[in-house]
Amino acid sequence: MLTIDEAIERFESLSSDDKARVLGQVSYHFTIAGRDVSTQGDCQQQRDKLVALNEVQHKLAGQIVAILKNNSRYPDKDFFLVLADVSKRAGMLPYLQGALTKVL
Repeated sequence: MLTIDEAIERFESLSSDDKARVLGQVSYHFTIAGRDVSTQGDCQQQRDKLVALNEVQHKLAGQIVAILKNNSRYPDKDFFLVLADVSKRAGMLPYLQGALTKVL
């Protein structure tokens, strides 16, 4: 499984089109995390994980749009560190790393 640093290194070498494609695929694969939310923890923990899942999806979509429109956006490294932080706090970092590993 890729570490976040390894994913950043691979991602930074991609063209803009490939970056958008990769982030779209990460978003697709990361949705699997949502399927497991209802089976883990109590209601509050499930809610917290759903909020984090939504936040990661929101950030992925925003970054894809910014890349495709050639708008200003988070630097790649900062973006990945934010995704990793949100995912880690919700106990979902392995899902993010798994998605990154599949597409990079």
